[in-house]
Amino acid sequence: MAKVLGVTGGIGSGKSYVCGVFRSLGCKVYDSDSRTKELYDEKPEILSGLVKILGKGILKKGKLDRKAMAAIIFGDRNLLEKVKEFVYPFVMEDFRLWKRWKRGTVIFESAVILENGYVRSFMDKTLVVTAPLKERIRRVKERDGSSEEQIRARLASQVSDKERLRLADFMLESVQGQDIEAQARQILKQMN
Repeated sequence: MAKVLGVTGGIGSGKSYVCGVFRSLGCKVYDSDSRTKELYDEKPEILSGLVKILGKGILKKGKLDRKAMAAIIFGDRNLLEKVKEFVYPFVMEDFRLWKRWKRGTVIFESAVILENGYVRSFMDKTLVVTAPLKERIRRVKERDGSSEEQIRARLASQVSDKERLRLADFMLESVQGQDIEAQARQILKQMN
């Protein structure tokens, strides 16, 4: 049976890059953010549940309008938590089925592993990816064109790196000049 390394970190920390390094080392990677978006479209019960929580304003031509949903939940911590609690069981069941026949170490990539005991219970170990704040803001601006104000609002809605590090098994700083592959290899050795 596969061991699960949960890779987490705040927006712009470099999680996806680090997961790419693990992938290049032979690990299978479950990108929970991307997969969750697919599940919104695949499972009508998720969309109807989200409408019950957030209202019909999240729909555009009968489909989920992710920008409208983000505008609502990132401005209201209570609604964000309700959405997470509703969606996580669908995602974790999908993950359980995905990893069923995998061997070695598999990677579960998500921004919200450590702050949710239910999600954390699926992990054998956790890795926090960090980067300096200025670098994170630059990365997100380049990636999706968000303003610094929007990025800072999203950062404020997330758990701090300090809190994540307190709960994690491993830490990796994703900055230019670091040998991320060597660090990833070391972490994989400790997983076995």
